[in-house]
Amino acid sequence: MSLIINDIGVYLPEQKIGLERVPIEPQLSEDAIKIYQRFYGLNRIALSKISLEEMMYRAAQDTLTRNGIAIESITLLIHAHTAPETWTYPNNLLSRLNRRLGLRNATCFSIHSNNCASNLNGLQVIQNHLIGNSGQGYALLLTADLTFSGILQQIPNTTLCGDAATACIISLGSDGAKMKALEIDYYGQHSKGSWQTAEEQVQFETSYAERLANVMERCLKQSNLSWEQIRWVFPHNVNLISWRDVTQKIALPLSKVYLDKLPELGHCFGADIFINWNFARDTLRLGDYVMVATVGLGAVFGAAIFQLVKEDIES
Repeated sequence: MSLIINDIGVYLPEQKIGLERVPIEPQLSEDAIKIYQRFYGLNRIALSKISLEEMMYRAAQDTLTRNGIAIESITLLIHAHTAPETWTYPNNLLSRLNRRLGLRNATCFSIHSNNCASNLNGLQVIQNHLIGNSGQGYALLLTADLTFSGILQQIPNTTLCGDAATACIISLGSDGAKMKALEIDYYGQHSKGSWQTAEEQVQFETSYAERLANVMERCLKQSNLSWEQIRWVFPHNVNLISWRDVTQKIALPLSKVYLDKLPELGHCFGADIFINWNFARDTLRLGDYVMVATVGLGAVFGAAIFQLVKEDIES
C-alpha cells in the first residue's frame, strides 16, 4: 500500500516585511541585508499576526473544506514542527485544535526531533498507521511554526525564517500524489544543531551540498527515474547559494528547483516543501513526478518522490 497526499492546504500571513524590518536583536546591518538579498535570494519575510493554533486551523480548514471528506474518517493528526516549544504550559495545542476541527476519532501527537525534516518522518508514521488500520481512513499532517524568538528568526549566515502552516490530507487511496520513494540520512555528529562547535559547523557547511545531493540521487535511483523525468523539485527555502551548489553536483538544472517564493517568504521551516508544491500545482499534470527535499539541523537530510495519479490508475 502506497501513501498518497490527496491535497495540500496552506495558510500564509498577509504581512510580508522587508529585511530591514525583521524584528531581530541586534537588527540586521545594511551589509548583512545586502548579503541576504544579493547572495541568498531573500527580499521579504512572512510574519504572522495570529497565533500558531489559528494558523494551523486555517490551513486545515483550507483543505478540509475543499475536499469535503468525512471528519469521522480522519484517525490521525500529526503536527510536524521545528521549535521544540509551541505553546505555553499547560495548554495543549493539538487537543484544542482537534476539538475545533471536530476530529472525534483522531489520535494526535507532534513530531519535531528532526527539525525541518520532521515532516518526512510524519509521512512514515502516517503510512504505518494507515496500513495498520487496514488501509482505511485518512490522516492530517500539519506542518507549522511561528517565529516567536530571535533564535527562530535567523539561522546566522544562512537564512531568515518566516511563519506559515500547511495541512496535508493523506490516505492510501483516492486521487493525489503517490509516494514512490523516501530516503533519509542522519548525521548524529551534528546533533547540537545551532549550538555545535565552530569546527563542527564548518564540517556541516562544507559537506551540506554533497550530503543533500547524495540523498536526492539515492531517492531518484530507488524510483528508477532520471532527472529528466522529474517535473519539479520542491525544496526547503534556505537560500539560493546552497541550491546552486546542490544542483551542480547532480547535473540538475536549477530551473527545475521551485524557488519562486524564496524571495518573498523566507525559510518557513518544514512547511516550505508543501508551500512550494501548492503554488506550483497548476503546472502539474497527471503522471508527473515531483521530488521534495529538505534538511533539518541535527543533522537530517531527506528526499521523497511522488507521482500524480488517479484512483483507478496503478503506476
